[in-house]
Amino acid sequence: MDTLSASDREHVLENATAQFWKHITPVVKIAFGIHVVLFVLFLILGLRPLWLGNIASIAAYMVCLRALGQKRFQRAGMLMCLEIILHAMLATWVLGWESNFYFYLFCIVPILSFSFQTAPLRRMLLSLAILLVALGGFALRHRLGGSYAISPLLMEAFGFINLFTATALLLHATVLSVRYSLTMQFHQFHSANRDSLTNLYTRRRILQQARQLPQSVPVSIVLLDVDHFKQVNDRYGHDQGDYVLQRVALAIGDCVRETDMAARWGGEEFLILMLDTPLTDAQRVAEQIRERLRVLPDTDTLAVTATFGVAQLHRGETFRELFSRADQALYLGKRQGRDQVVLAG
Repeated sequence: MDTLSASDREHVLENATAQFWKHITPVVKIAFGIHVVLFVLFLILGLRPLWLGNIASIAAYMVCLRALGQKRFQRAGMLMCLEIILHAMLATWVLGWESNFYFYLFCIVPILSFSFQTAPLRRMLLSLAILLVALGGFALRHRLGGSYAISPLLMEAFGFINLFTATALLLHATVLSVRYSLTMQFHQFHSANRDSLTNLYTRRRILQQARQLPQSVPVSIVLLDVDHFKQVNDRYGHDQGDYVLQRVALAIGDCVRETDMAARWGGEEFLILMLDTPLTDAQRVAEQIRERLRVLPDTDTLAVTATFGVAQLHRGETFRELFSRADQALYLGKRQGRDQVVLAG
């Protein structure tokens, strides 16, 4: 079920479009350079309609790059699509179908598919234009060209170079589009599974991992709760409280391995899931974190301590049961005076 409001959807789309064009902009710059080279070549060959057309193309790409700098992405997309369509029509009409200028039409498919999500009519009309130019050029291929005397060898060279360049650009644009898609997926995964304040994992991510805990190696968890955290918020303010949580997260990160999963479990409570770790090793890590909290930088005005509950997964035990034992150990430590590590029985 889509729970995003209209404003949220607009914000997401704007951000996604900006990220997309950030990846695609190198293709625009390459296309600009290609048109500069073509202008010089057509000028040398005396192909007047084509070098005049390339002047217009160069101007269009300059406006397009400026529009990208101003984040006017739909204008940039429209300019680029129209330029490629019109340029393909002109070059095919002058030189003939064998020149393979129509191959450049397919380079704009990734841009066309994404840039007009809020303008379906424009996307449909541009798609129709691509189809008409490609199919029309093929249907009239025997009647095109011939206006200028081009040697067969030069025409062969045009066909080969255009086929190679257009295919290379399409492959490059596809790679960039896939990279963009993966970047968005990584960003989405990070947002869904990392706590925005501490950058540790969320409870949701730990529970996902907990569904597939191995039984062949020891698994332990460390549950810790910052002592008297409410007093920190009441006395120093929530900004200072947030800062303390961030420093606690850094202390945890300094003491755990890359294979361990540290999460902000909720509020001032943190959990560390440690695979291939017996109880004694998890206890040692908890003690290291406890000592590290005592010497947190920039917190000299207040003492930061935490109480820890440590438990190892028993054979046949669920994660909920494991967590319950660690939670009981933690609250036992609270009752016994806090700032200590307690092993679950």
